[in-house]
Amino acid sequence: MLGNLADLAATGLASEPTIRKWIAAQPDQPWIIKRGSNGDAYEIDIKGAILAWNAEEARKTEEARKRAEDLRQLGLDLGVGVTAQPMAGFSIAERKQLLEEEVIATKLAEKRRELVPFVEVVGAIGDILSRFQQRQATFTARLAKKIDLTRDQLTAIERLMHDDQQQLATMMENWSNEFGDGAHDPAAALGDPALSD
Repeated sequence: MLGNLADLAATGLASEPTIRKWIAAQPDQPWIIKRGSNGDAYEIDIKGAILAWNAEEARKTEEARKRAEDLRQLGLDLGVGVTAQPMAGFSIAERKQLLEEEVIATKLAEKRRELVPFVEVVGAIGDILSRFQQRQATFTARLAKKIDLTRDQLTAIERLMHDDQQQLATMMENWSNEFGDGAHDPAAALGDPALSD
């Protein structure tokens, strides 16, 4: 069925000015039989125009749903930490809002002690490792007081303990490089010459 803008608006699709603006933004379409001008009415395939309008509304709805899902996911990512996804496609206001939410979530997690600064964790691990090494440095002497061991046996025990320390230091160094900046390396506590003396 052919009609004009008024006929299309009468279907309840949208107001006549809105439809006029929408059609003006459309490239040539098979449902636009003739574009209107001053004194000359539009000639439109009403059914085709309604289908095109509904398809565009469905596309906009899907884009809005996807955008909302992307924002929700980005918010979840930001709440946990730095997101791997770029923030491209989000407005400055959306980015600002998400960053503000991340700051609030981070502060709340810190107050609840759910989130501990990385440097504190590294410091605590370094302290534990240095104390452990201090105890381990006297292990063979303490063991020799408990049971009779030859010098060769004590040397073998010390060598094994030293090898274990080196493996632990390597593991901790790899961990520090993977998760931190390497500036506060807990593995350094195992290699500290002052602790080996």
